[in-house]
Amino acid sequence: MHKLYIILLVFATLSCDILFFEDTGNTPLETYDAFYQEVDRHFSFFPYLTEDFDSAYTANRVELENYPDDERLVEVLSELVDFLKDGHTNVFTESNTLSYTGWYSSFPLNQLPDISKYFSSYVVKNNTLEYGLLAGEDIGYIRIRTFSGSLPTSYYSDIDQVLSALSNTDGIVIDVRSNGGGHSNNADLITSRFNDASRFAFRSRLRTGENRTEFSGWWEKYTEVHEENRYLKPVVVLTNRLSFSSTEWFVASMRTIPHVTVLGDTTGGGSGNPVVRQLPNGWTMRVSNSQKELPEGRDYQYSGIYPDIPVWITPDDERSGNDTILEAAIDFLNEQ
Repeated sequence: MHKLYIILLVFATLSCDILFFEDTGNTPLETYDAFYQEVDRHFSFFPYLTEDFDSAYTANRVELENYPDDERLVEVLSELVDFLKDGHTNVFTESNTLSYTGWYSSFPLNQLPDISKYFSSYVVKNNTLEYGLLAGEDIGYIRIRTFSGSLPTSYYSDIDQVLSALSNTDGIVIDVRSNGGGHSNNADLITSRFNDASRFAFRSRLRTGENRTEFSGWWEKYTEVHEENRYLKPVVVLTNRLSFSSTEWFVASMRTIPHVTVLGDTTGGGSGNPVVRQLPNGWTMRVSNSQKELPEGRDYQYSGIYPDIPVWITPDDERSGNDTILEAAIDFLNEQ
């Protein structure tokens, strides 16, 4: 299994490189066809689609034949991206990004812009980590804004300093609401500081071959353990629909830890790792190339990771400035 894991990991890493097409021209039709070919070859969720992608491609191609310009190209590519309903399948033009947003835009945010009233102290550690103490409670709070790989690794290893500052608390709330993801290594680093044993988090496989249902074998992801500074008291992780991609990797890992509870709304539902390609006209695209299954055997693509305790912020609570998700987390930790 370890040998297979290494092979797949190398393949996944290489597939993230931007590959260039041979010089086949760069007309709107050629770019449109190239996008279709890349999706046809790599997209990992065809078995989950309930409508015919090929019919959508053909119908939009007729439109582009009638009006073969970049403006119409953007329109028909947007329609295909929306058809796939996958937040990891995108097209990047010179001026904008074509992305499906229905995975979050059709749901309540379940997060307030200002929750400062809940804290007796608050520190912005860096561009990703913020922490504080909840007023009147022996409970710490950590907000993780992003798992972005473009930030220094030290921004994430600063979690050790944060946990030292919160070491005397009885519990911690980790808020990853609206964290859109980034790099899974950063998610693993944070998880390891709350873990006492390696546990099975999910299994993953890659789309391979020309057949849309042809995949590699499964490899299993186990959580990492940091042997030094660890926090092993009760933890609640707050989620919403904008918790996506590597943040879901983080949630999938954290939910395996016995002293961790996930609370809030369902996550966004983006289980696929994307590969990157360059289109003939110079635009770039991504397309999901893998599937993941949670230990219970369910792929959370399109459906998200369900919280252990579902809680939502009602419109009345939002108008009153009451973060009922955070309040439920405080109540839960006080009961432990």
